[in-house]
Amino acid sequence: MAVYYSSSRGLCTFVAFSVVLVVLTMGTDAVVVSTTYGDVRGSEFVTSSVVRNAVFERIFTFKGIPYATPPVGNLRWRPPQNPSSWTGVRDATDFGNRCLQMLDLQEYALSDPILKELFLWRSNSSSEDCLFLNVYTPKVSSTSNLPVMVWLHGGGMTFGSADTYPAEIPTSLHNVVMVTVNYRLGNLGFLPTLDEDASGNFGLLDVIKALQWVKANIRNFGGDTDRVTIFGESGGGWAVSLLVMSPMATGLFHRAISQSGVAGVPITQKGDVGRAEDMARGCNCTTASYDGMMRCLRGQPGQDLATMLTGDIALMMNATAVVGDEFLPGSPWELMTKKQVNKVDYLLGTNDYEFGDAMMKIIGNTFIDEDGITMTEFEENLLKDLMWITSQFLGGDVDAIVQPVIDQYLDRPDDPIAARDQYVQLLTDMWFTAPTVLMAQAAAAHPVGVYLYEFQHRTSYFTARPPRVQADHADNQFYGFGIPLLLDDTGDSWKYSFTDEERELSLDMMAYWVNFAANGDPNDFTGAARMRDTVNWPRHSPSSQEYLRIDTTSSADVKIRETRMKFWNEEVPRLLGNKVRIAGSDEL
Repeated sequence: MAVYYSSSRGLCTFVAFSVVLVVLTMGTDAVVVSTTYGDVRGSEFVTSSVVRNAVFERIFTFKGIPYATPPVGNLRWRPPQNPSSWTGVRDATDFGNRCLQMLDLQEYALSDPILKELFLWRSNSSSEDCLFLNVYTPKVSSTSNLPVMVWLHGGGMTFGSADTYPAEIPTSLHNVVMVTVNYRLGNLGFLPTLDEDASGNFGLLDVIKALQWVKANIRNFGGDTDRVTIFGESGGGWAVSLLVMSPMATGLFHRAISQSGVAGVPITQKGDVGRAEDMARGCNCTTASYDGMMRCLRGQPGQDLATMLTGDIALMMNATAVVGDEFLPGSPWELMTKKQVNKVDYLLGTNDYEFGDAMMKIIGNTFIDEDGITMTEFEENLLKDLMWITSQFLGGDVDAIVQPVIDQYLDRPDDPIAARDQYVQLLTDMWFTAPTVLMAQAAAAHPVGVYLYEFQHRTSYFTARPPRVQADHADNQFYGFGIPLLLDDTGDSWKYSFTDEERELSLDMMAYWVNFAANGDPNDFTGAARMRDTVNWPRHSPSSQEYLRIDTTSSADVKIRETRMKFWNEEVPRLLGNKVRIAGSDEL
């Protein structure tokens, strides 16, 4: 049974909630909860002046809880170890360090007030000592048995932090416990090694350690250990899908949600330490002896390693999944094609214009603009961009797919506007939609509930965006975290200029997600704090391939972009030398 009690505070303390940029009132009582490593003291979050019509007038937050020993020194590039226990009560009112990372998106986050809500850091510092998680709960009781949703942040598994997302908002509106998790990133989280205890995938092993913490402790925070859902967006969606494929994660969660990201990540064969050797040469470390090389690398400053580019493709290539080990026995494409995934309910989908504006800025594709692109620009940039998919197949030759991709997408080479729009859809299909559809088919081959979506709404707030951009990368996050429902400093008016229909869309999306976490079906409101009249979301089946078009007026459809999905999921792998399953056959 949970051990919790109130600690008197003589005066209300006012603190700045940096993401929503309003002043919140700390409650007069702070709640203490017991964990397997020691007691933690959280704080109250008063919702009434922040979120319109919240279900709970206050929720409880516990921040900066260590779930593993700091992975520093000899523990760098090692599997996470149990944290040390503590005596007394640990303060859990501030976020722990964020993990060291390659990119600092704070300039981007400050470019528009609304971006602060999702991308502005609330942690005070970054460090390798960063394996912390945060818990948000409306009910601190071991008998509440609320569904648990564990959030894995985005950022291509190379940047980002758990602290930027305002999980207080959806928690205040639903019977749900939310957990957000830091995990090692980029070179520090995904460098391939020869060590027997783990050959890579350290950031994902961190998440497994966090899920073990959840299994052991979340009941004391009001959660149901038999209803744990992992969910994430972009790089977090990749991480979720890789955990769905991993035998090591079996039994640690019961449902999964991948938003704008599934498994289409660069891979490295177990035993290939070329990237580690590249890094060693960059640090003037020896490569003559593996043990000597790793001793030298483990002695280097963490920030230097975090920002070092390794491999042929910069930036996103710094997160590579090692395949052929205990965590990931085969490549993601192979495991999906063979339907070798954990049998868990799965909700997954993409936005219809993932490469509309934000993503282009992040990856540096500035050649795409309102004037369109020329045939020369199309061809010159295509080779570089296609290396993203060839990096998912060991030994794949990018030259084998260049012309087939051009033939598939470029039907009006003399029209620069049409060429630009086709190029954007090419990137969206390759990076996001195709692997998501393949994963939906893999999951639906088992007796589990699978729900596929495409988010299609153009958000009215973003008036400066080009008219051609519909649902850009991460747009769904504003709705999933309830940003349209925020109140301004007065507590009486809306903070942002969303339409009433968009606020209803936000409520619908949060309801779908929590319903799925609670019951395995986004349409099932059993146990919900409030009912809503939502559009029925059909279950995805291997034959009909149903999905939901999510918009202010959502609707069901089937076989999203069918021809192009077959191209990316069957023809391209075949051209890259991989055996492809024949329709209706169980053999490759």
